[in-house]
Amino acid sequence: MAAIVTSNLVKKFGSFEALNKVSLSIESGDVYCLLGPNGAGKSTLIRILTGLMKPTSGNVRVAGMDLKSSAREIRQKVGLVSERVILYDRLSPVENLLFFASMLHVSRKDALKRIHDLLEKVDMLDWKDKPVRVFSTGMKQRVNFIRALLHDPEILFMDEPTQGLDPHSTRTIRNMVRELNESGITIVLTTHVMGEAESIAKSVGIMHRGELISSGRLEDILASLRRDRVTVTVKGSPDFSLEKIEGYQSEIRVDGVVKINFQPGWTIEDVLPTVLRMKLEVIDIEHKRPSLEDVFVKLTGESS
Repeated sequence: MAAIVTSNLVKKFGSFEALNKVSLSIESGDVYCLLGPNGAGKSTLIRILTGLMKPTSGNVRVAGMDLKSSAREIRQKVGLVSERVILYDRLSPVENLLFFASMLHVSRKDALKRIHDLLEKVDMLDWKDKPVRVFSTGMKQRVNFIRALLHDPEILFMDEPTQGLDPHSTRTIRNMVRELNESGITIVLTTHVMGEAESIAKSVGIMHRGELISSGRLEDILASLRRDRVTVTVKGSPDFSLEKIEGYQSEIRVDGVVKINFQPGWTIEDVLPTVLRMKLEVIDIEHKRPSLEDVFVKLTGESS
């Protein structure tokens, strides 16, 4: 079942077209990463999907409901962790979160229990009664993260949630994303950091100049580039030319071994039988898959 479906989604700001006929489908239970540089349209798409902004044209369904007729109901089903931290500096985490819980119509009793549990999960329980103004950026973002979870949403949107954070806060939020997804929550995450997406995504969408140029399962997106690189290391120093091996690209001879590099796209299954038939003693095989950044550069012609 699809948690989110858009069809020919367009958003214009005057003559500028921020989104150009974006059509996507995100399955329930997915961790879907929207990738692309600043200005690609990621944040605009998130604002529309969460009901904070109206599209110029196109159709949107979130949690089985049509955005045009059920925007208020959709907002009750989704949570949003924005890049901008929205907290009151003079209040403590508990006071901040109780205020936001009341706006979400969560009872004080239920909110206090949930706040306690979530603060513990993000390693902030010891700071629960201290004013937010003394917190680091990472600590504030961890509390901001909890704010989006107070009403137990079905779908959690995260717009560049780890940008500028310290390693501890980044790791904490990534671990929480995995845990929330394992509990059944659908996660939609925007980032321009390809390595972050590779570490947590199940599916990815690549945006470029307002268009969704590729979307699918992570492993399928990576496989689409067909640029796997294989290096076979053999013992000794063969006295015959290795160029006769099909797929051969280059070699490095050092310290009594030879590293044979094969052309992009050749797999271990392609090259190993020939190497063994030549009675070469294999001591190591290295297989490098393309990264999301490789795919992005190939599809867009520019780096992330």
